[in-house]
Amino acid sequence: MALTKGHLARLRRALRPHLDGGWERAVFSTPERDGAREEKVAEGPGSGGADEAAIAGLLAAAEAAAQAGFFKQTLVLDARRRVQVDARHGRALQRSLDEATALKVMGGKERALRPDLSEGLLRAIGIMNADGTISARHARKYKQISHLSELCRPTCDRLLRAEPGRPLRILDLACGNAYLSFVLAESLRLRGAAFRLHGVDVREDVVSRSRERAAALGIEGLSFAVATIAAAEAEAAAALGGPPDLVVALHACDTATDEALALAITRGAPAILCVPCCQHELAGQLAASRAAAERAAPLPAIAEHGLLRGGYADLLTDGLRVDLLDACGYAVDLVEFVGSEHTAKNLLIRAHRRHPAAAVSPERWRLAAIAARCEALGVSPRLLRGLQAAAAAAAPSLSA
Repeated sequence: MALTKGHLARLRRALRPHLDGGWERAVFSTPERDGAREEKVAEGPGSGGADEAAIAGLLAAAEAAAQAGFFKQTLVLDARRRVQVDARHGRALQRSLDEATALKVMGGKERALRPDLSEGLLRAIGIMNADGTISARHARKYKQISHLSELCRPTCDRLLRAEPGRPLRILDLACGNAYLSFVLAESLRLRGAAFRLHGVDVREDVVSRSRERAAALGIEGLSFAVATIAAAEAEAAAALGGPPDLVVALHACDTATDEALALAITRGAPAILCVPCCQHELAGQLAASRAAAERAAPLPAIAEHGLLRGGYADLLTDGLRVDLLDACGYAVDLVEFVGSEHTAKNLLIRAHRRHPAAAVSPERWRLAAIAARCEALGVSPRLLRGLQAAAAAAAPSLSA
């Protein structure tokens, strides 16, 4: 739709009465199509007032944006007040993010991350638009991360009760874009809980983005570094001020999950939160050996057909991880944190050490029965190998 001079004049008249008191930002967006839209953001002078130069600049920017097809225009006056104008009609609507509106945005259900309290985080991770709305395209993701936050809460509560006098120490291994780090940090911030959270990843680009996001949000206690999982312990000690209370790994690919679990177990981390991803290792072992596949699979068809074999290997991998955690002194429960229609990698492993104050004692790990079972199945999981190596390394000091 081409705008006339009359359209632009009405747009100016609609915006002008709301500008004297200042504004935080102006958001110009195209109409939403197929769940997506383009968006431009112009930062404002703040809510303390605006001079004529700033007002003239905003009105000129609004006209230019409207002529380019960015008809939906929103003035964000402060954390709760908005003025919305559609340049095609020129009528200003004042909106307030009150309790009823917030509840509507949350889908009619109280969420861990509210749009009025966690706007900064939701915008930073791309779920909330700059004008404070959550599009249909991102509503599902918003519900998922809020639900994940709630599932992590019992673990954090347990740890906070155990050490009430100091910050909760969290290590995020293979953190990637660090969405779980930021969600945990925001959840703890909202509750007034002190924490230190350190994320590591081998990719410099994602670590750099996470650092920039943490600085922009101003959440204290967050840090990120480029490091392998193997090097993470030394990297994290200084950042956290001690060993981690909680080790997390969200979608660490394939055996990176096993490295994360091995580090947590061997260092006696009191709690673990893990979402496995891409369980390729055992699938490859079964595919490489027909004899192994036939021994491991409960039915001939599973050994014969790759699709069935891959699915079975996923279950076998995570089942062995749970058994190994249990064998090393952890109580484990499994939770589906999103529906399987959204992602097949939706299993959250929550584990807490049964005796967190006790020294790590590899000689008490019950690995032999699991190792025998794996040998019978013809598989050799990375986590088992890592724990066996740790137990062997500890053996000389045990006999000394």
